[in-house]
Parts: sequence; C-alpha cells; structure tokens
Amino acid sequence: MEKGYIHIYTGNGKGKTTAAIGLAIRACMAGERVFIGQFIKGMKYSEQALSNYIDGITIEQFGRKCFIRENPEVEDLEAARTGLARSRDVLRSERFGVVILDEIFIACHYRLVTVEDITKLFEMKPANVELVLTGRNAPAEIFEKADLVTEMREIKHYYHRGVEARKGIEY
Repeated sequence: MEKGYIHIYTGNGKGKTTAAIGLAIRACMAGERVFIGQFIKGMKYSEQALSNYIDGITIEQFGRKCFIRENPEVEDLEAARTGLARSRDVLRSERFGVVILDEIFIACHYRLVTVEDITKLFEMKPANVELVLTGRNAPAEIFEKADLVTEMREIKHYYHRGVEARKGIEY
C-alpha cells in the first residue's frame, strides 16, 4: 500500500467488527497481509476460521471471557496489555498492510488500555499501513487523529425482542 490511513468504526449499532472483517477480506483479495487483534474477546467467534480459508489473514485474541456486564479482572488487564504489546510489535514489523484492532475501544472504556496507548499506536503506524480500530465508546478526542470515522447507529435491533446472539451472524 502506498499510503495507509487510520479508520475508526464505533457506535452502538451492529456492524463494526463485520465492517472490519469485510475490509480484511477485500485487502487479502488485493494481495495484502492482514493482522486482526481482538481485544476482550476470548470466546470462539466464527471469524477466527478466516485464516483456514484465506491465506494472509492472522487473527489473535487478547481476552478471556465476556465481562461486559461485570467488572474486568486483573487477568483481563493482563490480556489487554499483552494485546497492546503485540499490536506494537505487529506495527513495527511492517509485515502486514492492514492491522485491525477489534474492540480496542471497549478495552479503553473499561480502562484496560488508555487513550494515550491508542494515540501512541497512531504515532508509530508506518506510513504504508492501514490501521482499523473498532468498538463502542471510542473517545471523541482521538477522532481528529483518524482519517475516517464511522459511527454505527442502532435504529432497530432484534436483540430487544429477546433474540440472542446467533452463530455466524453475531459471533
């Protein structure tokens, strides 16, 4: 890639991770190598199988379990710190044309990573790497540092009618 940009996908609507995965597939089909680091996720998600089907996609998880309705534990902080260190290493390596940090804003919301941590990732991003960050509650103060900010806004969702997350659709 000649020039890489910084994308933010945030908001309360569905589709942030899905958009990032779509971008990952498109980039791979164009010959780019893609790294997807999933913060706070430790459960099995269908997209983890991508690397079995598409060469050039690497997915790693930096989480243990879903704690969204609880408080994170020390192990959650450690997992996020491991993810942050790995993200820095991946950016420094320049082995990947696209780096996706999925749910990093949820990790920030729960104070597992800081706004300063994220800003430092922006600063160390090589010029030719596309950096995509996802998650609800992206801090507004980093919007000006990004090149693209998309907010997914929920208008209607079947979850409110009691429909649980479905394999292949939500996970």
